[in-house]
Amino acid sequence: MLKHALSELMAQNSNKTAKDLGINLNRIMNDKLSGIETTSIFSLSSLLDPRFKTLGFQSPSNAESAVHRLKSECAALLPNAPTQEDPPSTSTAQPEPAASSQVIDPWKLLDRDAEEARASRNATADAIVEVQRYLSAPPLERSQDPLVYWTTNKARYPNLYHLANQYLATPASSVACERVFSKAGEMVSKKRNRLKPSTVEKLLFFK
Repeated sequence: MLKHALSELMAQNSNKTAKDLGINLNRIMNDKLSGIETTSIFSLSSLLDPRFKTLGFQSPSNAESAVHRLKSECAALLPNAPTQEDPPSTSTAQPEPAASSQVIDPWKLLDRDAEEARASRNATADAIVEVQRYLSAPPLERSQDPLVYWTTNKARYPNLYHLANQYLATPASSVACERVFSKAGEMVSKKRNRLKPSTVEKLLFFK
């Protein structure tokens, strides 16, 4: 949106200095923000924000790649999706010694591999359906709260709801604590050091 607004202003302005400023601003934005659409945390956060979805991408190919990543993460959350902890199904596993009366099933390994492949396929298909159903719904108005949307629709998109809680969470920050320390340093100084601790506490925390 910044680049779009800048291009419109440049098209309407004929002043050379203003155009040079616009060119420099556009170059700086390209340098600083060139990889933001390919960064997983930013791209998935944009997709999971029901106000933006794929509308928040300038590049259609980057939007398509982000949708593919979202489907993969959604499929990994489904109950029948194979996990990394599952042992690989290979023919190198040593079979248990069979009793002389036990019937040997030569199709056991093939049936097991086919069952795992069907489970994985079902998880992928379910993830694709859930993501496509979410993306095909009309976006919210920009003034609406995306967290309220996910709370309301968590039964409709259970796996995407889980991902939204992960990617749309408030990042941890120490800014609030640092502000309190800075304020305390302004109140209690060499020239103003006669304040009682209780007075400083009231000034800091009960303003």
